[in-house]
Amino acid sequence: MFREEFILNNYAALMEKLNEFSNMGNEGAMIVLEISPRDYMLSQIVHLVEQNNAKVLHVFSCLEEKTSKQIVIIKIDLEDASSILRSFERFNYTVRYYLQKQMLNDATLQSRLDELMYYLEM
Repeated sequence: MFREEFILNNYAALMEKLNEFSNMGNEGAMIVLEISPRDYMLSQIVHLVEQNNAKVLHVFSCLEEKTSKQIVIIKIDLEDASSILRSFERFNYTVRYYLQKQMLNDATLQSRLDELMYYLEM
């Protein structure tokens, strides 16, 4: 279906093709993980996602022949996956790519940064 080079070198195009293929165009983020096949446990991945108040909508998995790693593509219902990405990193998962909306609360973060800078200047 997809050639291996396409999958390895062009994640953005792959995400668009998967959106078309599986009707995954609904709101949410996508995360691509690289896992050793012996460490691959879907239940643990789903558990980490659900601990961050998100739901797994779709999962695709394939074995990369060149590196012998399991590639797992996860679609979640949250648009901001930053907390889930931090959880994956905490549990030593390799996040190869992610697709999400920019920080949803940029205005709040900017106002907090402005307040901090004001405080530091006092």
